[in-house]
Amino acid sequence: MKNTELEQKVIGAIVGAPDLYFETGGMITAHSFYTHDYSVTFQAVENLHGQGRPVTVDTLQNEIKKGGEKFNVYDLLGHSVSHLTFFESCLILRQFEISREQIQLGVNLATLGNDEKVDPLTTNDMLLAEAERITSLTDMSKPQTNAELLKACTEKMDLASKQQGLTGISTGFNMLDKMYGGRQQGNLIIKAGRPAMGKTAQALCEAYNMAYLGDKKVTFVSLEMSAEELMQRLVSVHTQIPVTTLQEGSLTDSEWTTYHNAIEVLSNPNLTIIDDVFTLSGIRTRCKKMHMKKEVDVVFIDYLQLIVHSSGKGRSQENDLSDISRSLKMMAKQLKVPVIALSQLNRMSESTSENRPNMSHLRGSGAIEQDADVIELLYRPEYYGHDTDGNGDSTEGLAYIIIAKNRHGGMKDVKFRFNKECTRFEDPETIHAYQAPTQEYAPITSSWTDDI
Repeated sequence: MKNTELEQKVIGAIVGAPDLYFETGGMITAHSFYTHDYSVTFQAVENLHGQGRPVTVDTLQNEIKKGGEKFNVYDLLGHSVSHLTFFESCLILRQFEISREQIQLGVNLATLGNDEKVDPLTTNDMLLAEAERITSLTDMSKPQTNAELLKACTEKMDLASKQQGLTGISTGFNMLDKMYGGRQQGNLIIKAGRPAMGKTAQALCEAYNMAYLGDKKVTFVSLEMSAEELMQRLVSVHTQIPVTTLQEGSLTDSEWTTYHNAIEVLSNPNLTIIDDVFTLSGIRTRCKKMHMKKEVDVVFIDYLQLIVHSSGKGRSQENDLSDISRSLKMMAKQLKVPVIALSQLNRMSESTSENRPNMSHLRGSGAIEQDADVIELLYRPEYYGHDTDGNGDSTEGLAYIIIAKNRHGGMKDVKFRFNKECTRFEDPETIHAYQAPTQEYAPITSSWTDDI
């Protein structure tokens, strides 16, 4: 069957039975029709439905004439695919559309590549954006019915009842898991703090727990530190050998033994560190490619303000950050994975009496507050010279995650012990030592605390 014949039969089926339009579920659009008259007819159907007007052959003809077109919609009567094959026919139309888009992209690339006045980096950005757009056309899933949605809800509740409320990916920290039920699919989590608060350290400890204790595929995109530097920190987190000792190579004999026992564990490919991607489009493309290969369950990005986004002249950093946060939220939903993005806080938090941050201190854009499902603010009172907390207890080595936003639950401060030498977040009561070879992993856990 030729493409034009298939287009005629699909649009003819919709004209003859207008309710079939709803069966397309957004799978095809006016652009899916190469033949101009059929594209115009589909757009007319869409317009009438959008206006809440009845779709008949007469109303369609009037709508087409309003646009200055002369196509006679009555000619489509008698041309139709069967209702049983309608969905499959729409799938084939979408495939033809994708092929045309790919061909056109190739033509545009050849034209731009041969134009010496065009910056190849600009062309590359266009290529990434267009490739992502065309790839998105392959999403041809039908919308879920209420029955399917209810089944999914029931399965999630059943899972929660069997796993003490854990329905997402465990962070390895008990209190955080109780607050969220684990990191949830499709959620954008912002982890923010001032410099030296431990954003990267805490995120790396969480990634460590997920990858090595939870057996999840973790992607850690680092725009600030090199992959080698992060791996050195991971070694310190895992072995509790101070980072400075590793940097200087001044390990004792027992530490060298511990190190060699650890590297076998850390060679596990569950954690992928990426340090060579800096643009928003590059991050999305790399993550989507890994997702297609089933190589990613959760994404960490360190950090938001370093992401390069070519959004055109005259745009402020606030506009760019709005685009970035919204795009990362959409990526989380599309890939159905948690995306945990680190962010800087502005200096305003340091002007408060206790130097305690809040959401208004997020640097760059209020859109981050709106797009995020969860916002966590890191705070170390010891750093600001606060020797004791509100109960008179010492703050030495203490760190807090202030849950400032939780779209699906409550807000609370989470208390941790922060080992600065090993950049390691630990249980506030017990420090677990690395043991080899009987214990492969050093668990990093946090518990509920009533004194916060």
